[in-house]
Amino acid sequence: MKLTDIDINSIEKVLLVERKAKTFGLEGIKKFLSLIGNPEKKLKIIHVAGTNGKGSVCAMISSVLNEADFNAGMFTSPHLIKVNERIRINDELISDENFRRIADFVYEKEKENNISLTFFETLTVMAFIYFNEKKVDYAIMETGMGGRLDATNVSQPIISVITNIGLEHKDVLGNTIKEIANEKAGIIKSNTTIVTSAKGKALSVIENIAEKHNSKLVVAKKLNNIELRLKGEYQKENASTSYAALKEIGLKEDVILNGLKKAYWPGRFEFIGGNILLDCAHNPDGINALVNSIKRLEYHNLIVVIGVMKDKDISSIEKKLEKLNPFVIATKASVSRSKEPEEIAKYFENAVVIPNLKDAINHSIEKAEKNDLVLITGSIFVVGEAYPFLTKHLNKL
Repeated sequence: MKLTDIDINSIEKVLLVERKAKTFGLEGIKKFLSLIGNPEKKLKIIHVAGTNGKGSVCAMISSVLNEADFNAGMFTSPHLIKVNERIRINDELISDENFRRIADFVYEKEKENNISLTFFETLTVMAFIYFNEKKVDYAIMETGMGGRLDATNVSQPIISVITNIGLEHKDVLGNTIKEIANEKAGIIKSNTTIVTSAKGKALSVIENIAEKHNSKLVVAKKLNNIELRLKGEYQKENASTSYAALKEIGLKEDVILNGLKKAYWPGRFEFIGGNILLDCAHNPDGINALVNSIKRLEYHNLIVVIGVMKDKDISSIEKKLEKLNPFVIATKASVSRSKEPEEIAKYFENAVVIPNLKDAINHSIEKAEKNDLVLITGSIFVVGEAYPFLTKHLNKL
């Protein structure tokens, strides 16, 4: 951790850790894990990578494992509201007390051994420690970005899941689908099972790497008749991927279907207050899936409150959203990586700029008439800030 000497609590310390690594590699986290007895090697890990849908797949798998009476640890990123969301067991978040205790332990070990973990590495290590302490039956680990050099890619999973592959994080993962698929498929280990919903060129890359590693590859078949609590047409693909992975683990079909029916993952095609829709889509493929789901809804006019990060392809996102002929309110989340709303607005024909997210939401609600739809999207940070504001203040608006 790279921290100041200010006397602050452990949760704040973790949040202050440098988030952007100058170089990517597994040497630091491997060294640290070795010093504490390699807790990751004692876990039955389900490893999940991909461009979109990773969090939903993790939540679905966890729900089904709970339905089968297993204790399931789940590590995901980023969080919507509170950092504790990233580490949970049976959908119960790690407590502040346990978070602080484990964070302090990690921090002291770093100082003793002159090791400096990144933000994501710190949380990954904490998850491994916590899941071992609680003796979970399975640990579901979502990659943060990529796969090959991701901090979660330090163990031998019992099964690896790769969702769809799209063009994102090109500055780190590559400029083509093949290059990005190669990075994502870096989670594939020898003599294991891989389940994927990838298609086309990405699937070809995954097939080749699986064959080289003598690993079984299962291509998930889309199941359209799955009953889900999670809405959005794209969740059927995520559910199908989860179903295929859980079948490979050996769970019975009725248990899988019951667990999928109960799965919940906030901020994904979630309605609040009747006509306000929240969705964390943040790249062109995610926006395209969102648009396809919205097309199935009945509404008069669409008002979109959107904020994106600086590295996102706003031009491609605009082309997807414009199919719905929306009125756009460009805004931003209160994080430094947010793209300025004036830059966002330039890409839309019918847009206004309201930099403050809460003001933007208020304006959208005031503008919306009875049968209009308000969509808040573009970033998990935008949805994460909107979520508590809406749930707390909606009755006052």
